[in-house]
Amino acid sequence: MSIDQAKQEQFVNHAMGDIKGGFMMLMAHLGDRLGLFRALSQRPMTSRELASERNLQERYVREWLSAMTCGGYLEYDSDADTFVIPPEHAAVLSVPKSPVFFGGMYQQMQGLWNIMPELKERFSTGGGLNLDAYGQDWWDGMERVTAAWTENFMLQEWIPQADLQKTLDGGAHVADIGCGKGRALIKLAQAYPDVTGVGYDLSDSNLAGARRLAQEAGVDDRIRFEKHDVHDGLPETFDAILTFDAVHDFKDPQQAFRLIHRALRDGGAYLLVEYRVGERLEENLGPIGAVFYSLSVSYCMTTSLAMEGQGLGTCGLPEDTVREMADRAGFAELTTLPFEHPFNKVYVARKAA
Repeated sequence: MSIDQAKQEQFVNHAMGDIKGGFMMLMAHLGDRLGLFRALSQRPMTSRELASERNLQERYVREWLSAMTCGGYLEYDSDADTFVIPPEHAAVLSVPKSPVFFGGMYQQMQGLWNIMPELKERFSTGGGLNLDAYGQDWWDGMERVTAAWTENFMLQEWIPQADLQKTLDGGAHVADIGCGKGRALIKLAQAYPDVTGVGYDLSDSNLAGARRLAQEAGVDDRIRFEKHDVHDGLPETFDAILTFDAVHDFKDPQQAFRLIHRALRDGGAYLLVEYRVGERLEENLGPIGAVFYSLSVSYCMTTSLAMEGQGLGTCGLPEDTVREMADRAGFAELTTLPFEHPFNKVYVARKAA
């Protein structure tokens, strides 16, 4: 078989870029967790100044600085021998409340490396990985990623676009299914003093974190967090129900839609966040699609399969499927909110009054 040398060279460069990216993820995780990015966003520093400020070994810091400069994350002044984070990079690397902060993703990647031996086995044996296979780095990283939603989008865009302010102002009872560490429900309770609610999750680690954060926020008298599977039905009725990037992970998404509809009071609203994906592979080609399908293999699909579920995967709920499931569940209408984001779509489904 003849080889197109130019095409091979192009792919070698492409693959080399991916290898570089893998190493940059490791180095960025170190910079995030050791506070190096945070320090470098304040002022230019030499390797000795940075090591002294963070109480670290200068030799390690110097080599890390060199790696991150070669990788395009930092800028280097050879005359002063100083390094700095450009202000355009700071929102990604050192501002946790930024809508484009990547620190949580770096931490999640560290968590995924730890489950690779077990994941490799599933390719031969089938089945999936249980939630308790994922360590603290995974859950903490996920919470940091989703914090961007609650800090930048939920109150500012989603709630007004879904026309939910009046419902929440009136003392709504709200459920968050797959609540993680409870950031969304806590934020709602802080913004709307009459809101009550419950967050459901299957991770003991997440629930413990959610209870702690609710107590710290002073809203634990109005919201609580429980370990409960939506497929067993919801034990209460609600004015509004939330799921944020969760339904595609469920054992039976269609059943979940039906049970959510049943648990809503007449006229209630279901606010649903899912990934922005197409129905066919060719619609998802590109860097974001590569991330989504990889996330599916390493978490979304496999955790559903572990529950003997459908394993829809990260790309399993394109808009047409969401609409079909909402219709079958009995919702009177489903609206796609005018939220422009490369990763997510947001919907509101309403139960007939």
